This record gives sequence, structure tokens and C-alpha cells, in this order.
Amino acid sequence: MSPEDYRVWLALGRVLDRSGSLNEARSALDKAMRLAPNHFDTRWAMGNYLLRAGDRDGSFAQMRLALANRPSALPLVFDYAWNVYQGDGKAIAASLNPPVELKAQLAAMLIAHGKVDDGLAVWREISSPTQKDIQRVTESLVNTGRFSAAYQLWSAANVPDRPSPDPGSLLANGGFEQKFAFNSNLPFHSWRVTPGGGLRITLDRKDAREGAQSMRVGFEVSGNSAFTIASQTVPAQPKKKYCLSLWAKTDELESLSTPFVEVFDSADINRARAATPTLSIRSTKWSEYEVAVDTAPATEALTVRLQRNPCPDPICPIKGRLWIDELRLYECAGPKKPEKTDPLVSAP
Repeated sequence: MSPEDYRVWLALGRVLDRSGSLNEARSALDKAMRLAPNHFDTRWAMGNYLLRAGDRDGSFAQMRLALANRPSALPLVFDYAWNVYQGDGKAIAASLNPPVELKAQLAAMLIAHGKVDDGLAVWREISSPTQKDIQRVTESLVNTGRFSAAYQLWSAANVPDRPSPDPGSLLANGGFEQKFAFNSNLPFHSWRVTPGGGLRITLDRKDAREGAQSMRVGFEVSGNSAFTIASQTVPAQPKKKYCLSLWAKTDELESLSTPFVEVFDSADINRARAATPTLSIRSTKWSEYEVAVDTAPATEALTVRLQRNPCPDPICPIKGRLWIDELRLYECAGPKKPEKTDPLVSAP
């Protein structure tokens, strides 16, 4: 009744395939593809048929054509390829070889599955990545703890208005002289500030410790919860000693758990961490806080975070105001090494 309807031939081919009539199934699926050569379902069905028939290369040739018509199916096709090629990143990239607009997504998926070098090889095939491409692959590297590779990619890309560190510090905008965007998605040298319920975060021009303004945090939080007020991640070197300094003051700050500032290894908070004491509720004048942290052999980045932890008591509100200014993160100066003397001269 409908000899030119590809859906009929597609359904017939699938039924024949499942019933074990492989030759008849192939004939029906071929007919469906001839009637709808650019339809995702026909290419996808043929790819699955060939995969079960043992024709791996032919299967993914059809799946590549299916992707051209439905790019959103890349995660599904990737899962097939991951299982078939047993996690061989190079083979997966070669078998899928998606159009250029999907290469960044493929690179990010390979990185997320631990195939960082294979993912970066796919990334290098993109001559003009978009901002979305850069963000996607950088985030995948950050999420897998490869901060050094993420920073190299991010700093080499054409990112508009990319922030840079302050003089003498690894942090950018440590004095809050520039505006910052709430919920920033920049991976490095950018304050990630996320106001929550009962938090009001602003830039205050009235009484900065240095420069024109500082960051002011107003609290009216009734619950006993942990929250991050602001954080920034920066590249760092392994086996180094870094110092963090800052100035803070408070006004009518009341809580059994006040905020503190900590610096830690971005990939593993337990690998390297140092924190100030909780900021004093009596520091109505600017007070300086300093801590030092030794990075581990595997450290690639450090994160500085203004944090509030919950109390042991079930009810632990916090209210009042807090100002932060002049945050600096820098390599600590080591002790001066004694000069070597000539033993022939110094001998009695």
C-alpha cells in the first residue's frame, strides 16, 4: 500500500533483523536508505545492523552519516564507539571523525573519559574554535584535574577581555578595583561570586583599605548551612611555598561560625590546604590575615575561597557585614642561603 514510504521498509528491516532473517533485513534497510538517504533513523538502523553483523568500520561509516543529520546524537554514538573500541581514544576519534562543529564536543568527551591526549589531538584539528568550544574543552580539563593543560588552552585562545593577575600576585582583581560578574564561568583569574539567600555582595567605595573600593558582604542568613561567598582559581607550580595575605574588617557580625579564607589545591583539597582563623567579629578596623601553603608534587593550580562552614548546633544564623580587600597570593620568599666559604681560606 505504501511502497515508497521509508518508514515501512525501516520497520520491516528491524523486525527481520530481530527475527534472524539477516539477508532480508539488509535488503529492507537498503530500500529504506534509498528512499530517505538523509534521514537519521535509516542511517542509524543500518549502522546498528552492520555492528551486530560484525562490520565495525561499515557500521560507524553509517553512524557518521547519521550524525551529519542529527548532531545532538553524538553522545549516543560516542557511547557505542567507547564500548566497541574498548576505550581506545585514537580509534574512537578516527571512527567518528565528526564535522568540525562537533569536534570540540568530541574532544571534551574524550577528556572526560580520561583520554586527555587523544582529546587534545582532536582539539588541535579545530582551526577557529568558538567561545563555546573553548569553554567546553577548558571545563572538561578542569573537571578532570588537568589545570595546567586547561590554562595553556585558555590562555592561547582568543578570549575577549581575559583577566590578568595583579602585579606581584597570582590573583586578579585582588583589591576589587574592577567590577566582577556574578556567576562567572571564566576558569582562571576571575572571582566566582554566587549570591545566595540572605547574602548581599557589593563593591563598597566608602572605606576601602587600599584603592577606590573593597568587597562588602552583608549577611542575613537564618539557616545553619555552608556556603562559598567568592572563589578564584589560578595556575601554580608544584613543590612551592605560597603565601596568601588579605585585609578584612567586620561590623555587627554575629554568628557561632563566621567566614574564613582558605587556599587549597584545586584538584584535591586534601593535597595542600591552609586557612585563616575565622574572621573576628570584633575587627571593626582593618586587620591583616596571612597564611602559607606548600604545594604537592602534583599541584597544578590553587584556589582561594571565602567560605562559611556550618555550626555543630542545628540553629546557627549569621548576620552583619564583612569587608575584604587586598587579597594577594604570591610565592613566599625563602630564607637566605648562607654563602659558601672556601675551606682552604677558612681553615685554621
